[in-house]
Amino acid sequence: MYRTVAQLDSLTSALANWFPQLCTRVRLPERSVQGRDVFALRMRSGSGTDRRGVLLVGGTHSRELMNPDALVELAVDLVVSRLNGTDIVYGGRTWSAQDVKLILETLDVWIVPCINPDGRQHVLTVDGMWRKNLRDNPGTACDGVDLNRNAAILWGVTEGQTSCSPCSDVYAGPGAFSEPETRNVKHLLDTRTIHTFADVHSYSELVLYPWGHAFNQSTDPAQRFTTLPTGTCAPIGTPGYQEYITVRDQQRFETVAGRIVDAIAAVRGRAYTPQTGRALYATTGTQSDYAYSRHIANPALGKTYGFTFETGPRAATIEDSFHPADPTLIKRDAKSGLMALAQQSICAFDLIGLKLLGRRNEVDALRTVRDDALAKTEAGREWITLIERVEVPLAPLLLKDERLAAKAAKLLARAGQLVTDAKEQVGDGEIDLGLDLVRELDARGEAEDGEVRADLKAISALLERLRGLRPAEVVEQLTSRGPRDG
Repeated sequence: MYRTVAQLDSLTSALANWFPQLCTRVRLPERSVQGRDVFALRMRSGSGTDRRGVLLVGGTHSRELMNPDALVELAVDLVVSRLNGTDIVYGGRTWSAQDVKLILETLDVWIVPCINPDGRQHVLTVDGMWRKNLRDNPGTACDGVDLNRNAAILWGVTEGQTSCSPCSDVYAGPGAFSEPETRNVKHLLDTRTIHTFADVHSYSELVLYPWGHAFNQSTDPAQRFTTLPTGTCAPIGTPGYQEYITVRDQQRFETVAGRIVDAIAAVRGRAYTPQTGRALYATTGTQSDYAYSRHIANPALGKTYGFTFETGPRAATIEDSFHPADPTLIKRDAKSGLMALAQQSICAFDLIGLKLLGRRNEVDALRTVRDDALAKTEAGREWITLIERVEVPLAPLLLKDERLAAKAAKLLARAGQLVTDAKEQVGDGEIDLGLDLVRELDARGEAEDGEVRADLKAISALLERLRGLRPAEVVEQLTSRGPRDG
């Protein structure tokens, strides 16, 4: 029913050997506690090296058997679709061949099916409910570290479901990243440009995002995990502590998680819940929180949006919840959710800047306006959400229509110039070019969704209002008047 570690490795090896134009297998630098190799599979097509990376990992907890299988099957689905030009169909949700092409030509998709091979082997042969890795904890009769408590984000702070006891199922280990299995994940985050990370777990039908150690707030930036002591083997200890997150990032997590659960629901109607990790229970040292925390602890690092999937419902027994007799439908749900996560990691404006303009200065200038101005007001955040919705139908067009792509590139370049020169004015040429682009996108039928059509109409109305305005006046319009304000 479930693949052995050797079978998982054999499948990733076959994909890399048979389809080197799409798949590259990388042996990660550290072997597991018991000396097993751990492999990552990189999937990509087309040219270009400066890409966003999406990192998907499974098997962190040994007994959650179906997720490593789902990840290797997702890899197979992507290869078959890309080679044959066929759609991927998961129940009621179809991912078109064009969707797959866009994902693989704009992203590096990294898949580590099983980061904890020792634990998986132990579950398959010895103890079906084993959770941790197989570290020997000296001086105790207890083995193992919970790999999802071992990362350097408030490591050793025993908030909620985290413990410093070696005999606990949620033992954080003797130190942050004490385990070779978690250091392998850190290695990928350190050495690759990972924009989005997902740690795929079971069970509860949830899509989780930061934070896990405390509830979120966006008003007091002084409440940062970087100010808290670590390795205390005690709770946070600050009454009413809530972790800061920017309004922009909170919005981004909520938007992406919402689209993931929509993609899962479309398969067969399962209603996954998007929420923060803390809404489930308090934790520290988790991989997804660590992935997101890195750019805060070290501003020189790029930002990674970290998610945790909890696949499948609670069944009649705990054993069946973690490894049901037939996980086929659950894996299909999970794969659709992961496809949505990858799709939401694509940025049409990065695609224009890098693939068409060969630079990203204009994109970075517009992103600064988005994060530093628009994200601070409700109206501005509504515009951000709208643009991110429209990106989904826009991005495939940019890949397959060079003329339209050139038009979009010209518009983006001009917009980037405008926001960097306060004396400039939005001229009729820019407005007419933008209106023409919107009309063509609408006419192509790529925006069959009623909400996207309404978004395009709102963009057209906005463009008409911006004629002759200076950059500061444009920002004032966007931050004070939302898309549906008329």
